[in-house]
Amino acid sequence: MPATGDNNSTVSSASTSTTTPVDPSYASLQATALKELQKFTGDPTQKVTHFINAIERLRLFSPLDDVMLHAIATIKLGGSASNWYDNNKDSLNSWSLLKTHLLARFKPSLSAAKTQLKDRRQQPGEALSVYYDDIIDLCKQVDEDMPLHMIVDYLQDGVRNELKIHIKRHMKTLTGAPSPARFLAIARDEEELQQEILHSQSSTISAAQPYFAHISAATSASNTRTNHSNTGSYNAGQSSRYATSQNQFRPCLICNRSNHRTINCYNKQPSGCYKCGASDHIVHKCPQVFQ
Repeated sequence: MPATGDNNSTVSSASTSTTTPVDPSYASLQATALKELQKFTGDPTQKVTHFINAIERLRLFSPLDDVMLHAIATIKLGGSASNWYDNNKDSLNSWSLLKTHLLARFKPSLSAAKTQLKDRRQQPGEALSVYYDDIIDLCKQVDEDMPLHMIVDYLQDGVRNELKIHIKRHMKTLTGAPSPARFLAIARDEEELQQEILHSQSSTISAAQPYFAHISAATSASNTRTNHSNTGSYNAGQSSRYATSQNQFRPCLICNRSNHRTINCYNKQPSGCYKCGASDHIVHKCPQVFQ
C-alpha cells in the first residue's frame, strides 16, 4: 500500500509538472512580437497604455503567466522608466503591480491630455488612420465615456483642411447619429477621391508636357537660327567691309577702282546709265561696258 501511495504521488507530481507544448508557429510569432516590441523609456512622446497593451497581447501567442509578462516588461524598460523601476523594484515584483504603477507614474495628466486633444492636428503626409487612432486614444484618456458626437467633433476639427469641408458636408447629410466609424469611412472616401483627382491632373499635365516641350524646342531652335542668321548677316557685312579695305572687289564699271562695288560708286549718274551718262539705257546695257 505505501508503495502504491508513493507511485500515485509520483504520477500526480509528474502530471502537475507537465506543461502544454507550445505550437512552433505560435512560438515563432511570439519571438517576432518580442523582437518588434519597442522599449518604453518614459519619454512624453510615448504612450504607456500602448506599451502595456503590447505586453498583454503577448498572451495571444502562448499561455504566458504574470511572472513571464513581468520579466518581459522589465526587459523592455529603458531610459527614465528603467531608472524608475530600479529604484522601486522591491514593490514592483509582479506584472499586475508593475502595470498599475506604470500607469500611475507615466500616464499623462488629465490637463495635459486635454491640451493634446485640443491641439491635435493631422500633419502633412500623416496617414488618416494614424491621426484617427491618436484622436480616439486621447479621447479615452480624457474621458472613457466621452459621447460619440464629441469624439466626431474632435476628429473633424483636426483633420486636414482639404478634407474637412467635404467631410462635414457629408456628415450633415447622415440620417442617424454621427459616429467615429462613419467619420472614418467618409474621410477615407474623400481622401481616395482627392488622390484620384490629383493623379488625373498629374497625368494630364504629363501627357501635355511633350507637346509644349516640342513647341518650346522649336521656338528655341527658330530663335537660334534667327540669331545665327543675324550674326551671319553681321559677319557678312563685316567681311564686306573687310574685303573692301583689302581691295578684293571686281573693278568698278564706272571708275575701274577695286575698293568698292559699282552700285556704291560716288561717280555714278543720278539716272540713266551710270557708265556713260546716257538716259536711254541702264549700265548693264551700256556699250562701253562691253568694249
